[in-house]
Amino acid sequence: MADGQLVVSTAPVPPEFFAGAMPEGTRVVRATAEDVAELVADADVIIGDWSHTIQLTAGVIGRATRCRLIQQPSAGFENIDIAAADEAGIPVANAGPANSAAVAEHAIMGTLGVLRYLRDAIRDAEAGDWDQEAWIARDVRDLNQRVVGILGLGSIGQAIAERLKPFGATTLYNKRNRMPADDEARLGAEYVDLDQLLARSEVLIIALPLNAETEGLIDAKRLAQLPEGAVLVNIARGQIVDEDALVQALQSGRLSGAALDVFSQEPLPAGHRFAGLPNLLLTPHIGGATAQGKVNILMNSLNNVVGVLKGEPPQYVVNHPKVAQEREAG
Repeated sequence: MADGQLVVSTAPVPPEFFAGAMPEGTRVVRATAEDVAELVADADVIIGDWSHTIQLTAGVIGRATRCRLIQQPSAGFENIDIAAADEAGIPVANAGPANSAAVAEHAIMGTLGVLRYLRDAIRDAEAGDWDQEAWIARDVRDLNQRVVGILGLGSIGQAIAERLKPFGATTLYNKRNRMPADDEARLGAEYVDLDQLLARSEVLIIALPLNAETEGLIDAKRLAQLPEGAVLVNIARGQIVDEDALVQALQSGRLSGAALDVFSQEPLPAGHRFAGLPNLLLTPHIGGATAQGKVNILMNSLNNVVGVLKGEPPQYVVNHPKVAQEREAG
């Protein structure tokens, strides 16, 4: 491709952070919420904001008539109007499986933490003079032989399934499109519909992307479908779960516990609704933020941008952009 290409970055870092990796002659400029619509008019590639502060709306995308790729340097891409990108014929890519292993490990950690009453155990051990008989009498549960349901089986969900196999858990999954039988056998995962997944899952791990179909999916009705005393683990997006309904289910004992790494509002405000719930394990959205995970995200994203600038097809595309003929016909 010719020199003089333009990359517009909405990520919260100086342009120099990306510029050194770009083909010779490429300019990288940093866009703010105020000037992004103006700058994207000349952009060959747009880099999304991993903090999800700057939104790539339909209005912004509609002005990006030269754009050949919107690269989101994260797993989630809810800051981008996917329907508008489809209509504009612009591929949208995330970082692919860059931090799938990190998030999967976090999901397993959260599951074990809740099953083993980790918060209470740490508190008692630190305080000393704990009641050993009370702990022996307590219903501390194994992951072994537990039925675990994974809602969503993309790269993160598959990484979770792979890590469940050595524990001897029974793994169920549900996703929009069922996987081939060979992949199910490799992962040791059984496909079931959503109602069956909820009814059978002693542990439910949410690994879905956030979109119009998944927002609010796990509401009070669906939480009530889980077995009595089930555990919920959310490493996806907070908006997928009705948080008020979750609090009620935890307070009533309908669910025995939950582990959350994501929330509808981040950071959580002081005095938030989850504060003080003893059967809730909270972490500050760090599931994928390991040292290796961050390197993988950066390298996958940069390599994809550089490849497109050199005329190569994009990788990790998450949308279905219309081709030129379709747009003209429409």
